[in-house]
Order: sequence, then structure tokens, then C-alpha cells
Amino acid sequence: MADVTGERSRAQLLLVGALALAVIFLSLSLLLNSVIYTENLATRQTHADVEKAETFRASVVDGLGGAVEYANRRNVTGFADRRDAYRAATDDWIPTLANYSATDGLAGDVDRAGVQQGTRIVDANASTGIVDRNGDGDWTMATDSSVRRFRLNVTLSSVDSPDDTTITIDDGTAQDVVVEDDGSGPQVRVVGRGTCELTRGHVDIGAGRVDGDYCPPLADARPTGTVDVSVSNGDGIDATYSFVVDRHSEGFRTAVDTANFPGQCTPPSPPTYATTVGDDPYTTPAIYAATARIGVATQDLDYRRTVRAAPDEAGEPATGPTFTTFNVTQSGNDFDVGWQTSDPNADVDSVDLRVTYVTNGTVYADSSGLSPNGSASFKDVPSGLAYYVNGTVTDGTSDRRVSEIHDTGACPP
Repeated sequence: MADVTGERSRAQLLLVGALALAVIFLSLSLLLNSVIYTENLATRQTHADVEKAETFRASVVDGLGGAVEYANRRNVTGFADRRDAYRAATDDWIPTLANYSATDGLAGDVDRAGVQQGTRIVDANASTGIVDRNGDGDWTMATDSSVRRFRLNVTLSSVDSPDDTTITIDDGTAQDVVVEDDGSGPQVRVVGRGTCELTRGHVDIGAGRVDGDYCPPLADARPTGTVDVSVSNGDGIDATYSFVVDRHSEGFRTAVDTANFPGQCTPPSPPTYATTVGDDPYTTPAIYAATARIGVATQDLDYRRTVRAAPDEAGEPATGPTFTTFNVTQSGNDFDVGWQTSDPNADVDSVDLRVTYVTNGTVYADSSGLSPNGSASFKDVPSGLAYYVNGTVTDGTSDRRVSEIHDTGACPP
């Protein structure tokens, strides 16, 4: 009988122990579930905050880009006017965005950081083609430039099968964009990549779109980095066009003129581009890009970024230096050169000057390692000859070049 009682006692102890363990496991399970729920809730809250911050960032970039394009389209010719218009537009828009973000539980702020000067090129004459001021359809549109917002509006009735207009974008590897009629109607053909039908005449090379629709062949040909842009048979169609480059007007115009008029003394008459609005094609100083510092704060997130807006810029942001001015003053057999430079990263390394003979390219004189802003003189240059006066500005990674032609009695050569 004693054995039976002992067995019952042991059984009772085992049952009590099992119940105790069950209570412990249940408690641990509830505690663990509570922790997991809390962490999941915190994670969901953090992810939601990050998504809101990213939406805020995207809204700021879109708003800056809209203000840049608004300023660039205004009928003004000075960069200060563009900058003031940009500031006025963002003055109205930034408080509205900040107030709107507050309704979404965010404390958002936007602090303008600056704008990068460039040049806008426009031809608004729809009765002519992609031509220079002389009406020439074979010419260089841009040299050694980052190009964005490159748009054409083509008159469809002017596109016919015998005449193909080709725009060549060259970053070291040339890519041809052809506007043509292959017999089935107008189209945009990217050589080696494919075609897209052209039904309304809108070609957005910068965004890779035709008639507003994404065109994969054209998207693959968008200008990235610094490129040269030229056109062949530009007078074969009627079209308007515009684009923005990251070079200052003076250096850009000088470089393009030298490319188009290699044997003509500076300034060519007429130059490639006019400076008067409406005298197509023409250039005006423009905003190439804008930057701002943004901040977004919630209970669980502190998000701060520097953002940049350069509408329809393909590839990496433009960071190369440029000449803001490059002037060569000739007095008899003396050349006095003055220059100023600019760089988005404010890290201009040096300027090099070189004088070469137009006839054979032989170097007459050069001077390297000069300051980013300065002047130099070349005295007693031999008479009766024509010379290229070349300038190169570098930041150690990339460089830009300009060139003017001057003579001592033998121009054109």
C-alpha cells in the first residue's frame, strides 16, 4: 500500500511540475510575442517615416526643377534675372511644402544652397531646320559640354524619305539620332538600336521620349557626361529646338565658334549663336542645376540630405570646371589674355594657355599651372601669321577648352 501512495505522490509532483512549466512557457510566449509585436510596430513606424521622408525629398527635387525651368523660360537675358526669378518661385513654394508636410506628421525644412550657371540654346523659328545663323545644316551645336533638356519640335510634313536629318552625340563613342521617313511615315531611328514612330513631332532626347512616350532606343542614346553635339542635313526638316549646357555663355560660344569657323578670325560674322532673344538660334545665360539642403524630423527619424535638381540630365551630375570669361585682346604683335573660371565643386586646379600656328598646329608658346582667375601676355608674336589662342581649365579630374583665332596680318589664313 505504501508503494501505491508513493507512486501517486510522484505522479502528482510530475503533474504539478508540468503545469508549472506550461505556465512558464506560456508566459514566455506572451512576453516574446509582445516584444515581437512592439518591434514590428516600431519597424513599421520607422519604414513609414522613411517613405514619407523620401516622398518629401522627391517633392523638393521636383519643385526645384520646376522653379529652374520657370526661370529659364522667362524672356530675360541676364543670369541675375534668372537667379532672382528662381528665388522668387521657391520663396512662394517652400513654405507651402513645409506646411503640407506638417499635416503628414513631418517637420520638414528646405534651405536653398545655390544654383549652377549654364547656357540655354534656343531656336524658336519653326520655318527653318536645325541650322546655324547662316542657314547651314551641317554644323556643331555644342562642344565638350554636359547637355540636358534637349528637345525638338518637328513639323511632320517636312519629314520626307530623301532627306534624313542626323544629330550626333559623341562622348568618345558617336551615337546617331536620325529623324526620317522610311516610306511608312516619320520616325526617330537610333542607329544600331532601333526606331520609334513619330506621330506628333515631339522628340525629347534628354528624357528619351518620342511624342511623350518612352522610347528605349532613344533613352539609350541620351547624352551623358561631357559630349560634342553636331548635326548633318539639319536643313532637311523644319523644327524648333532648345537645350541647356553646363558651360558659361562666353566660353561656350567661343568654343562652338572655333569648331564651326576654324579658319575665320574671332569673332566670326555672324557667330554661330546670337545673344539677342528671337534672333534664332540664340543663347542666354541659364540655370543648369540647383541644390538645396533638406531636413525631415519625426519622433523616430532625423533625415537630412543635400539634393540637386537638373531636369532631364542623364548620367552622373556635371562636375567639370568651365571658363566664365576668356578674352584675348590683340595690340599689334602682342596678345593679352584674361580669364575667369568656375567649378561646381569649387576645386579648380589650374589653367593652361597655348598659342599655336593655325596653318600647321605647331606650338609657338605655352604657359601652364596658372591660377583659376588671372591674366597673361604673349609679346612680340611673329607678324604676318594667324594663331589659335587656346585655354584649358582643369580640376584634376576633368577639363574644358576654349580657343580663339587671332592674327598679326594674315587672317583668314
